[in-house]
Amino acid sequence: MAVIAGVDVGKASLDVSISEGPVIRFDNTVKGIGKLLKHLKAQDVTVAVCEATGGYERLLVSQLRKTEIAIHVAHPSRVRAFAKACGYEAKTDPRDAQVLSRYGQVFPDNRTPQRELEPDREALRDLLSRRRQFVRQRVQETGRLDKGTTSIAQRSTKRHIAWLEKEIARLDVEYQETLEKCIPFADRAALYRTVPGVGPLTSATLVAYLPELGCRDSKSLTSLVGLAPWSRDSGKKRGSRAIRGGRGSVRSALYLCAWSAIRHDSELRRFYQRLRQRGKPGNVAVVAVMRKLLLQLNAVARRGTPWIPKSVPIMSS
Repeated sequence: MAVIAGVDVGKASLDVSISEGPVIRFDNTVKGIGKLLKHLKAQDVTVAVCEATGGYERLLVSQLRKTEIAIHVAHPSRVRAFAKACGYEAKTDPRDAQVLSRYGQVFPDNRTPQRELEPDREALRDLLSRRRQFVRQRVQETGRLDKGTTSIAQRSTKRHIAWLEKEIARLDVEYQETLEKCIPFADRAALYRTVPGVGPLTSATLVAYLPELGCRDSKSLTSLVGLAPWSRDSGKKRGSRAIRGGRGSVRSALYLCAWSAIRHDSELRRFYQRLRQRGKPGNVAVVAVMRKLLLQLNAVARRGTPWIPKSVPIMSS
């Protein structure tokens, strides 16, 4: 029988509960995690469950993967929804640790060990994540130029925008160098770029955040990315379908690719126009193009051969 430990991860500490039992706190340091591992082994723990915290869980996950204890990193929103369903409205670190332990017991699928992230892929993700942060800041700063601020404040904003643009350009070089250092990743990215609309940034994003390409069927892949439409029906009411969840970074990249394809690729442009002529809203038609692009990429990854376009090459994003 599986023995499940729930670990609530904080910046400085780790709260651990085994089989929803008493909570013990350890420091979130190499030394503290060493003590935690001894505690888990002494209690014959087979699976540890924690939440994604934006990075604070990395040290714990890397240390657990060196042991025989399987580690599952759960999605925070799912764990919170589970806690509310169990009647736990209050949220504290000790309670969260117990909830995580119970979460691992109720959902056996979460006991499957997650694949360790390769160092090259992790480095690529870090660079792309940092680039997105700077791009968001640039958008915010650009918006502030039109807010009627004083000339002194505007000069400061322009200097910050110029600095951000230099950093984004530097990261563009660094993520490409990281990608090229790993031959399998570089080959896979080059393969993706043969699909209409897919450029260097998108291909790197797919390599970093969607290693399942070529290994999943179309239905599970669209759900994984968050492009599968969810039904909202009740009784006789038939609500409009909508997409949600999934891997936002991949979805954002495919969104840009879809618009590039719609503007410049005759086949996908006709596909988009047919949907619009049938009365489909613009956003629905664009999502359909995104799904079509994703399935093309999946086919290319599965075959391991370049995409053969039916029209002239198009601009990439």
